[in-house]
Amino acid sequence: MEPADLLARHGVDPARLDQAPDPPARPQTLARVQETPPRDCVVCGAMAATSRAVAFPLAGARWVDMCWEHHIAVLHRPSRGPGTLEGIAADLRAVAREAGLPWAETVTFYSSFEAAIAACRDEES
Repeated sequence: MEPADLLARHGVDPARLDQAPDPPARPQTLARVQETPPRDCVVCGAMAATSRAVAFPLAGARWVDMCWEHHIAVLHRPSRGPGTLEGIAADLRAVAREAGLPWAETVTFYSSFEAAIAACRDEES
């Protein structure tokens, strides 16, 4: 999730945040995080552990101070990979085909080692 999306989801108006240099120097960011008393998270009001400058289309560059929980929320991006074992197997088959591997069409996942052995035995007979 992007910081702008997080703020929008929680109804935080970027125009109300402190203006930030664009781009800020690392020492400016560190000084902001280390100030006493600590700043509050712009989302939940807990003690901010991080700060970053975010450019908003209408408000310009603003400081976004966040607690660890909200900082982590904007660090993790949703996976763009397949969400199922069959989707993963399909991707692996496609890559194996591109590489010209002879076993490309047989890539599959089994629920257990025993199921893989049973499948091999069934195919052998």
